[in-house]
Amino acid sequence: MPTDEIIIRIFCIVDDRMRDVKKHPLARLYPSEVVTIGVVFALKGCGYRALYRWFRANYAALFGSLPEQSRLFRLVQQMHPFTDRFLAEPTVMGILDTIGIEVIHPRREGRNPQSIARKGKSNHRWIVGVKLAWLINQRGEVIEWQWLPANVSDQEFRELVDWHGHTTLVLADHGFRLRADEDDGLPIKICARNTWNDRFLIETAFSFIERLFHTKKVHHRTARGFDVRFGFLSACFNVLLTITNGIYSLLDFVI
Repeated sequence: MPTDEIIIRIFCIVDDRMRDVKKHPLARLYPSEVVTIGVVFALKGCGYRALYRWFRANYAALFGSLPEQSRLFRLVQQMHPFTDRFLAEPTVMGILDTIGIEVIHPRREGRNPQSIARKGKSNHRWIVGVKLAWLINQRGEVIEWQWLPANVSDQEFRELVDWHGHTTLVLADHGFRLRADEDDGLPIKICARNTWNDRFLIETAFSFIERLFHTKKVHHRTARGFDVRFGFLSACFNVLLTITNGIYSLLDFVI
């Protein structure tokens, strides 16, 4: 699919969800245009500067008059809360899992004492970065997300289920289990290995965001940067599923 058609389709969906958000009289871009740029930022999986050069050289005409680079991405950060509008509704059954995202090479750990990245295990190997948790529904759409440093246990992400008021039965692996003498009352079904093949749906989703959206390693260094990237990533994933009518045929959206 041509890139300009991808951007236009994304904009149409974003604009429908943001009809009630008014444009500031002095602003160059409508809020829906800024959110569209944020969604494309998550889809392309590159840095701010590279994305701005790419937009400016190829697709600036689609957005009228682009502001200066730093101003544009301050606007993208300001519009980050609107990504919650693109999260899906829970269904009877959900799936919860985490993916490790690298920030720096393990040999560089500790060089910056202010770094948010921490050392932890992901897929049986050590990384220095963060963990991203997704709670998806039966259609594969993202219901809720959360990130924490990579040194925390998956049990810390159980509160994602609590945020939705026990409305769905959530399948999770043994990393989310509690001790035998603990019970927080959350409807989480701990699945043994080689059971409940429904959980492969979230593995497919993580495979897409790792290989297609280049999210296995990111270059953000602040909590705000992670919030913006992961918020738009979840919105982007749900928007693409809307375009493909819920089918995981996302390879057409490589840009």
